[in-house]
Amino acid sequence: MKSFSVFLCISAMVWTCLGNQNGVHPGIKAKLTSKGLDFASDVVLGFAENAIQKIKLPSISGSTPVEYNINSLMIETFNLGNTKFRTKTPNLFIPAIDKGTVSASARFSASKTFKIFNFPFTLRADGGIRASASGLHLSQEFALKMAKNGKPTFLVEACSARIEDLDVKVFDTKLDAVFNIVLELFKETIKEELEKRICPAVKKTLSSQASKVANSFIVNYPFLLETSVDLGLVCDPEATENELMISVKGRCYPSDNPDLEFPFVTTALPRISSSAQMARVSFSPYAVNTLAYSLWKLGKLEGTFNVGKLGSLGVGDLGSVLPPLAIIGDNPLQIEVRATHPPRTEFTPDGIRIEGTVEVVLNAVMPDGSILQALTVISDIELLAKARIENQTISGKANYLDVRVTDAGELPAELFNQLLQAFLPQAILPAINGIAETGYEIPSLYGYDLINASVEHKLNALEVGADLKQN
Repeated sequence: MKSFSVFLCISAMVWTCLGNQNGVHPGIKAKLTSKGLDFASDVVLGFAENAIQKIKLPSISGSTPVEYNINSLMIETFNLGNTKFRTKTPNLFIPAIDKGTVSASARFSASKTFKIFNFPFTLRADGGIRASASGLHLSQEFALKMAKNGKPTFLVEACSARIEDLDVKVFDTKLDAVFNIVLELFKETIKEELEKRICPAVKKTLSSQASKVANSFIVNYPFLLETSVDLGLVCDPEATENELMISVKGRCYPSDNPDLEFPFVTTALPRISSSAQMARVSFSPYAVNTLAYSLWKLGKLEGTFNVGKLGSLGVGDLGSVLPPLAIIGDNPLQIEVRATHPPRTEFTPDGIRIEGTVEVVLNAVMPDGSILQALTVISDIELLAKARIENQTISGKANYLDVRVTDAGELPAELFNQLLQAFLPQAILPAINGIAETGYEIPSLYGYDLINASVEHKLNALEVGADLKQN
């Protein structure tokens, strides 16, 4: 179940709409590459393998050329052989087996009456049969659609199965050689019975698994800090040559306020880059901005940073220039930061650009642990950072930080800005990177982790590529 769930959830997260039916751009767009298709094929056909191994055939009987009855026919081994995966427009994907092999065993009884000098003579035998089928070809079509609630629906459609050759041998009889000759006369009947029952068994198993995964697909996925993300499809899935792709809404929102309206809309995502990785996922600024807006509404965009004593920061005696800071003296400095407006994010080839307005409160931490407020300023902030993924963790590092004070109370803002040029590199930027470099651990997906992950910064998109590995 785990492997099949991984495949279907990846399939449901890695399509794109060539023509958007709803007039809404996706917040997240992703692609399963040919390497990912190989992985998907192995997963799906692994379930086909299990289904075939569980096939139970009814008894087979006949009277030509001998009276016979074959029962307790069971599949013993099944080998996939060569597997391949192809897609078919508009939304079909087809895993297939080529040159697979099957072995089966059964019990049989047979009799043949002869006349010798007009006297009837009946030859009877009971024993076992071993059948080995080679050159098994199996093809199973799937179709993906979008349900009204945004969930993917998986339809198990046409199936074909064919066996090139079947070798049948008897054992445990006194006349094995004779009955092996007789079996050659009706082995085609046995082969046809096997072929007729392979597809129904495979379709039944895969339909059941697909239904379970589709029903368990989480459209509103819990994210972080009391937010969720809407992973509902934007439009019907689309299959292109050697690729599977999907577009999802990617809208973040407070978990307790799913109907929150945002003062911005989605924009078109650029084309996803070619890659040798299994999958690539492209995030639009809309996905990040809805997250930031939701966090701001929840009061999560604020923090307190203890940055040490002013003297240890190498910025001189600021109290002599800014009298309110004289309150701090030789006491440790505490900085409180609160976003006054939701920040805005842009994706550029140089990194992630974040702009916002914050209220900064400078406090002195007194020897008794009490907090004494020294100064409050309002600042515009511009930050440029780059993201990376290592060891199942996504993190970042700020390479550029600009802070411009717009309101410093009774103090001149320009004087404050001049002092900030020396103060920020030693205090704020290291504090920000200390948080960003800690990162966010990417959860496993049905027991699989990301490997060979990479991040590409593009205009209007942050693109992540990765392979999957069972943990």
